[in-house]
Amino acid sequence: MNEQTKESLLSHYAMTMTYVKDLEQISEEAWRTSYAEGKWTIAEIIGHLSPWDRFMVAERIPYLLAGEPFRVAPDSQAVNEEAAKMSREQQRILTIDEFLVSRDLLSRAVELIPEERLQDKVVVKDKELTIGQFLGAMTQHDLHHMEQINQVIG
Repeated sequence: MNEQTKESLLSHYAMTMTYVKDLEQISEEAWRTSYAEGKWTIAEIIGHLSPWDRFMVAERIPYLLAGEPFRVAPDSQAVNEEAAKMSREQQRILTIDEFLVSRDLLSRAVELIPEERLQDKVVVKDKELTIGQFLGAMTQHDLHHMEQINQVIG
């Protein structure tokens, strides 16, 4: 699993914020286009990232740093479906702004983590990894979705 430094995480967050802000420039048609038959639109992809950023800040980072088990096991499908529904219905600028706010919140939370704490070992779903690796897995999730978006916008 990919080990992350604080600098690499913060750089990734800044890059994703610029990438999503640039989606203001694509056509409304492209914004509402899915990357493949029966798959999510760009709007739905971006819309589902915000609740996960907020979830990381509220329900993952504090527990990782405290060395405590997670309190909440999310219903990923329900969270994703609700976020996708919301982003289908709301204006693009709201979806983008929501992402920028939630990603900035995540970035600020990670900025407050002392660099050495990223090496702390944690157990997540019976798997031992570092806090840096856990946070790095989320960056891989972003990159996966950016590849999907690039299939639509080139």
